[in-house]
Amino acid sequence: MIQNNKTYPVPEGNEYAGNSPINSTIPEQYNNIPEPSSPGTINNQNSTVPLDYTRFINEISSKRRPSQLREIYNLVQNLPSHSIKLGVGVPNVETFPFQNISVKLTTGENIQIQGDELSEALQYLPSKGYKPLLNVLEEIQDCFHGSQNWQNRTIMITSGGQEGLSLAVDMCLNRGDPIILPDPIYTGAIDLFIPYDPDIISIKQDSCGVIVEEIEKQLTERKKNKQPMPKLIYLNPTASNPAGTTLPTHRKREIYRLACEHNMLILEDDPYYYLHFEKEDPVSFLSMDTEDRVLRSDSFSKIMSSGIRVGFMTGPTALLRRMELQVQTSTIHTSSVMQVMIYKLLSQWGKDGLTSHFMHVRKFYKQKRDHMMIAVKNHLGGLAEWSEPTGGMFLWLKIIGLDDTKRLVTSRCLDKLVILAPGYALSVDPVKPSPYIRLSYSLASPDQVDRGISLLAEAIREERQLLE
Repeated sequence: MIQNNKTYPVPEGNEYAGNSPINSTIPEQYNNIPEPSSPGTINNQNSTVPLDYTRFINEISSKRRPSQLREIYNLVQNLPSHSIKLGVGVPNVETFPFQNISVKLTTGENIQIQGDELSEALQYLPSKGYKPLLNVLEEIQDCFHGSQNWQNRTIMITSGGQEGLSLAVDMCLNRGDPIILPDPIYTGAIDLFIPYDPDIISIKQDSCGVIVEEIEKQLTERKKNKQPMPKLIYLNPTASNPAGTTLPTHRKREIYRLACEHNMLILEDDPYYYLHFEKEDPVSFLSMDTEDRVLRSDSFSKIMSSGIRVGFMTGPTALLRRMELQVQTSTIHTSSVMQVMIYKLLSQWGKDGLTSHFMHVRKFYKQKRDHMMIAVKNHLGGLAEWSEPTGGMFLWLKIIGLDDTKRLVTSRCLDKLVILAPGYALSVDPVKPSPYIRLSYSLASPDQVDRGISLLAEAIREERQLLE
């Protein structure tokens, strides 16, 4: 149970509000978007029928069967401690060389794992995750995304958000399937899809994220031409990597309507959700999911530690069960030690302490962003175009006068010891030239940022001079 304890002071006022279009006036064409239908149904003109997940489970996933011993182990977890365990094939924790685990936090607090909790942390767990942590995560989702129906929906703990995405793709895709992807895109996402030789429907982005009209246009044309329809749309909706954009609520509502109308799943990859710079938390796809067609990936990598490799998926029980069956025969489960440690931390902090930590992290990254925006405005005027990031860690720059930034990034800037990410590497089609580059403000100091942007400006001028 999350207790209300505080750690960091929560800043007051609007210091996290940026010049973002997220809370701007809703365009007139979105005013009459139909409300989603009742839970567990699909909209169509003739009838309302239960949502059938067969379409979203490929042949390989459909053939996965429960690991019989893992299923028995799940039952054993619910038995009293004095049960006589003659059929459980796990090692005895008394042979392990650990007596206790103690972690000191930056707040001065300590996390202690010992006794029975240490035994659990050192032993196998159910593939779905550590039950006390799952319970806390349900409370967190209810708090930030509205009360969830946990009879139809569930959570599974994964080894980072990336494993959850991988499991979802491996469950859903067949070779050659059409999929909807934003362009630009996080490389770790598109690399999951590529082995399936998908028919990629790429959607361009503006300063507010993916352009909804382009999605609807593509879907309408495919339906008219009797082409296969996509069953999955992947989105990184909050402070996206690499564009730094956040989808406004009215666009999300329209995308969700299209998903219902065309029977698609939404793969909501949202690791930067708690790193936004807005006055209010973004409205998630999960929070508006009345038809159980959202698979949401969350991660502790950006807010706790990228090295602990703990994330979690939230979505329809039927789909997460297929993903759990794959985990039973691969990693078995996410690190027990890390799961218990996260549970202890969340329980000790409580809701107020966790929220305070989020605000602490946001303040850190917002200050980092602000330093970079000052440097960019000072040095890159007339050399580049940009939109201010609404959160996260990245600034997406379009270099004026260069159709291809590959040589600029991989040669000229490296010669000046400035490390950047080239736009082509973050494009749906990495073969095409790209005028974009991605800058990260997460690590460099203010002095390094100013110096690095100054050197980038120098490199752009040198590169453009070659083309004159």
